Amino acid sequence: MLVKKYGGVFAGAIFSLSMLSTAVQASPWAAVGDMQLRNDVEVLARHGVIAGPVNTWPISWKQITRGLSRTGEMDLPAYVRLAAMRVKEKIPGEFRAAAHLQLTNNPAIVRGFAKTARNDLDVSATFEYNNDNSGTTVHLEGGYRKGDGEDYAHLDGSYLSQDWGNWSVYAGAFDRWWGPGRESTLILSNNARPMPSVGLRRIEPKAFESKWLSWIGPWQWDMFVAKMEEDRHIPNALVAGMRLSFEPIENFEVGLSRTMQLCGDGRPCGFNIWTRALISVGDLDNTGTANEPGNQLASIDLAYSMAVGERTSLKLYAEGTAEDQNVVLPFQFAKLIGASLYGPYGDDGASWRLTTEYSDTTSRHAWLFGKQRYNVIYRHFIYGTGYRYKTRSIGHSLDNDSRLLSVVTQYQSPNGWEYTAKYHHVKINIDGKGGNSVSLPNETMDIFEASMQGDAGVGNFKVIFRHTNDGIPALGHQEAFRSVGVNWLLSY
Repeated sequence: MLVKKYGGVFAGAIFSLSMLSTAVQASPWAAVGDMQLRNDVEVLARHGVIAGPVNTWPISWKQITRGLSRTGEMDLPAYVRLAAMRVKEKIPGEFRAAAHLQLTNNPAIVRGFAKTARNDLDVSATFEYNNDNSGTTVHLEGGYRKGDGEDYAHLDGSYLSQDWGNWSVYAGAFDRWWGPGRESTLILSNNARPMPSVGLRRIEPKAFESKWLSWIGPWQWDMFVAKMEEDRHIPNALVAGMRLSFEPIENFEVGLSRTMQLCGDGRPCGFNIWTRALISVGDLDNTGTANEPGNQLASIDLAYSMAVGERTSLKLYAEGTAEDQNVVLPFQFAKLIGASLYGPYGDDGASWRLTTEYSDTTSRHAWLFGKQRYNVIYRHFIYGTGYRYKTRSIGHSLDNDSRLLSVVTQYQSPNGWEYTAKYHHVKINIDGKGGNSVSLPNETMDIFEASMQGDAGVGNFKVIFRHTNDGIPALGHQEAFRSVGVNWLLSY
């Protein structure tokens, strides 16, 4: 039984959360989904207001806010000061409550960092309590979704966290986004519903004081163990994830991520399995036999921000995620590359951003080079359902053997309204085989999207218009179709 097998682990973690108490400030997280906040965080990091890695989300509010008090003393452009003001307005207090309504006639096929409706109707409510004295955060989030053959209530987004010095122990189910990608990421994204998990993450990315380790600069760590659903090839499998990100040079960030899919009903889950999976060298893993500990992915991502001229900044980034390992070194890579150019528009605080991003979940032996192979990424011969949770990929939103080219333009007005235009060139399941969760046949299409978002006086509104020039029969569309979405967020 699942309760007997894993219940002690989760119960022990929750008990630990309730007992830990230290006299520190509570450190709730800025959640995945707010692209305006992510843009502002990147701008502030580029100008030295925020220190440390910023490509791992959720991100600690304490890291974000640490340097905001210095903005009055710094010589910053007007658009950077407005970014700081928008961030300050979103800092949670002791109590926070919110209601979120999302309506659409067609949920998005491409799910990027920005939060979008998972179903035709997606409504939720949030209550958060932060105790400054004990360092405790209770974040309760519940909602209801209906559409695409689904009809369910949920507690997605809920978690309990307890600060312990500069570490936070947590239990809950919330979205993660690991890597610098904006329209896609490869190893861990918000595409699937969040899995219930327990974990440990660092609050502030302070550098080591040791002369032997101080060279890596500010660093961040996150690790978790999550439980997958029962209705899959290997029921109740576990996913363990860990990510180290660091900034050895200002504005140059390195991320090293790893996930392991192991255990589950009928599978061994003892100390030896975990040890072999963690060491994962030589014949300890990737043996191609039933004795293999499980399915593993490893990822490296790099991002560098620089000045281009006097007023413009450029962020270059790349990610490679490997499905397999050859003795020691990973191979069979999916890949992602991107560039984001941004700067002020005039002198009144307005700003613009142009992003181009390309991702490919077919595999090559050495990232961009080597023989191309299909039906490798997100698949495993033991865990037949693959790297998916509740029918959706945990990584890239288009699942395996797909390519996505995105061009995104954004204009941020001084009054807080944001205007976005996107173009996606999409190729899904290129070889027309395997178990792609979006479409089994090969599909190619162009998606055009325009949206506007801002404070309308009675909450934050976002309106989205989308045109897809070809159908996806698996999603009920035989020909070109149009989509409209409305999001409303009211928070206190």
